[in-house]
Amino acid sequence: MFKKIKIFTALASVLISSSLFAQYSFLRPDPEYKNYNWDDTAKLHTLSADEMKRNTVIIKDKRIVEYYWVAKDTLALYTTRHSIVRVNSDKAVEENNTVYISLANDVKVIDIKARSISKDGKITMLNPKNIKDVENYQNLGPYREFAIDGVEQGGEVEYLYTIRQQSGSIIPSILGTEYIHRLALHKWVDVDIYSPSNLVFLAKSYNGFPDVVLDSNMTTKRHIFAEGHNIEGFDQEEFSAEGGSLMRLEYTIAYNKATDPDKRLYDYNEFCEWLYGSRLSKTSSKQDLKIAEKIIDTMKLGSMSDEDKIRRIESRIKSAVQVREDAPEEEGMPLASIFKNKVCTSTAIIKVYHLLFNAASIKHEIVMTSNRYDKPFDGDFDSRTYLQNYLIYFPTTNNYIAPTELASRYGFVPADWTCQKGFFMHAVTAGKDDYTGVGKVRELPCNDYKKSMGEIYADVKFDLDNDVANMHYKQTFSGYEAYSIQPFYAFLGDQDKKDVVDRIFKSTFEDAKPSNTKVTGYNENDIFQNPFTVEADFSTNSVLEKAGNKYLFKVGVLIGPQSELYHDTVRHTPIENHYNHGYHREISFEIPEGYKVSNLDAANMDVFDSTGSAPHTMEFHSYYKTNGNKITVYCDEYYSQLRYPISMYEQFRNVINASADFNKVVFFLEKK
Repeated sequence: MFKKIKIFTALASVLISSSLFAQYSFLRPDPEYKNYNWDDTAKLHTLSADEMKRNTVIIKDKRIVEYYWVAKDTLALYTTRHSIVRVNSDKAVEENNTVYISLANDVKVIDIKARSISKDGKITMLNPKNIKDVENYQNLGPYREFAIDGVEQGGEVEYLYTIRQQSGSIIPSILGTEYIHRLALHKWVDVDIYSPSNLVFLAKSYNGFPDVVLDSNMTTKRHIFAEGHNIEGFDQEEFSAEGGSLMRLEYTIAYNKATDPDKRLYDYNEFCEWLYGSRLSKTSSKQDLKIAEKIIDTMKLGSMSDEDKIRRIESRIKSAVQVREDAPEEEGMPLASIFKNKVCTSTAIIKVYHLLFNAASIKHEIVMTSNRYDKPFDGDFDSRTYLQNYLIYFPTTNNYIAPTELASRYGFVPADWTCQKGFFMHAVTAGKDDYTGVGKVRELPCNDYKKSMGEIYADVKFDLDNDVANMHYKQTFSGYEAYSIQPFYAFLGDQDKKDVVDRIFKSTFEDAKPSNTKVTGYNENDIFQNPFTVEADFSTNSVLEKAGNKYLFKVGVLIGPQSELYHDTVRHTPIENHYNHGYHREISFEIPEGYKVSNLDAANMDVFDSTGSAPHTMEFHSYYKTNGNKITVYCDEYYSQLRYPISMYEQFRNVINASADFNKVVFFLEKK
C-alpha cells in the first residue's frame, strides 16, 4: 500500500491555522456522524431468488469521510462505516461475524454499534464484553475487534462505527482510497466526503465505480459523493491486476479557498519542489559534497561507460546502507551519518544516490510511481497516493534503477512498478547555490520478454532394466525469472543453498537426489547480467512407467509444472502479467537399442494469438527433431505483451493451457 512520505508537517501550515478556524468557526455545524444513525427497528431485507443463492450480499455499504475543525488549530478526520450484510452460507457467517478496526496513526474509536438478525427475525445486540483491543493483529499493528453474536446462515449482520484521527503529533492524512471489494454483490454503496467549505477535495472513480458528484445544495460544508447500485461481485481472477482492477475512489485535498483559491495543493509539482528544494538542495552541505566526491574517487570509475558506472555506484550504496522507513532521520540527512549508521529512510537514500551521481557527472532524473497491482499510476489525477515508489532514470542509457529495493539492480526494477506512467523530475537552478525541481508525467516502459527467460536443458538416458531415467538436467533463470533467487543466493548458508537447489529439482521430480550439482551466476557482477543456472545429475522413476510390453516416457513432465485455465468461466477483468517473459526447453534422449519410439507427433503443438501475422504476442510452440538414434524435443513459449483485453481471454487461455496440455504428452517405447 501507499508509503507515506514524511511531508505532513510542512503542509500543516497550509491547512491548520488559527485564522482559518476563526474565519469559519461560526459556520461550524455538527460533524455528519452525529446526524447519522441506523434504523431503530431492524428486519430482514427481501432478496430475490438469485440473491438468496449467493454466498454474501452487501445490502448496504455506507461510508462517510469528513474533515472537521474540532478546535482552534485542530483538524480531525472522522470516518464512519455502516454495513448491512446478508450471510447465506456458513463461510459467509465465518467471514462476517467479527469486525476489525485499525487503530494505527492515533486513531480513536468514537462509537461502535452492531447487531445480528436471525433468519427468524431475532435481533441480538452487540455484547460490550466482545469488544477487545489487540496490540498487534497479524503483525499489522494495533486493532480493535468485536465479535457479533447470533450470526447464522440466512440472517444479516449490521454494524455502525465512527473513528477519529486528529491533528497533533500526527496530522490526519489528507488523501485516501475507498476500495469496493469484489467478492460479493453490493446492492448499494455510498461514499460521502465532507470538508470545511474552504477546503476543496477532489475525487475520481476507477474501474467502473460511478463518478463523483458535487452536492450543490450544501453551503455550510463542501460535500462530494458517489453512489453505486447492484455492483456484481466475482472472485479474484488469475492473471489479473488484482487490487489494481478493483473498483475504487481516490480523493485528495486540492485547494484552500481562504488563502489562494487558484493554487493547487499537494499535487505532483508541489512534491517535486519539496523534494529538490527542501530535501536535496537545502540539506546538501559542502561536507556532503566533499564526501560524495571522495567516495566516487575511491571507486576509480575512470573511463567506464555510464552503464558500468551506474552499476558500480548502485552496488556500492546497496552494500553499505539499508533502507527502512522507521530509521531515525537526522536534521539535514548528512551523508557521514548515513554511511556511519548504515541505515536511512527512502528519502535520505535518494539524497545519497543524487549526490554520488552528480559527483560522477551522470545525468539522472528521479521518478516516482505506484505499484500497478495496488493502483496503476494516474498522470491525470494529481494525488500523492500514486507517489509510492522511487526510481532513478538515466537519459544516456535509457534505463532505470530502484534505489530503495535491495533485490533490484540496474535494468530490472520491480516489475509491478513498470509498464505504466510515472512522474519524472530533474533539478533546475533557483538562484545562486540553490535549485528546485520540475517534473513531467511520462511512460515507464515494459520489459523485453527475451531478457526474462526460463530455460531447461535435459539429456535423458534410459535404464529399462530398473525402470528409471538417468538425466543431466540444467535450468537457467534470467531477468525477472531470476528475481526471487539470484540477488539472495550468495548470502545463504551452505545448507540453505542446498535446500534451494533441491527444491528446484524436486518441484518437477519428487524422487530426485541431485549429485554433481553446479550453481553459477549468483555473484554481484552476475545479478541480472548473466543467468542464474543450476544443473545436476540424478535418476528418477517419475517419468518412466512400464505398461505391458511398453514403456511410457512422460516427456511432458520434464518442462515442469504449468499454470492452467481449464475452468470455463466468464472473464470480468482484463488479463495482466507481472512482466513479459518466455521459456525455452530442450529435451534430448536416445532410443534404447532394440526399441522403437511412437506417438512423437503428440509433441507437435503450435498455439498462438490470432491478432495477425507473426510475430505473435503470445505463443506455445513445441516440435521434435531426429538425428539418427537421438530425438530432441523443443518447446518455446512467450508472452511479449503485458496486457490483453477481455476479448482476447480465450486466446490467452488457449496458450496457457497448451503448456499444461504438453505436460501430459507421453511417448511409447516398444521393442522392435
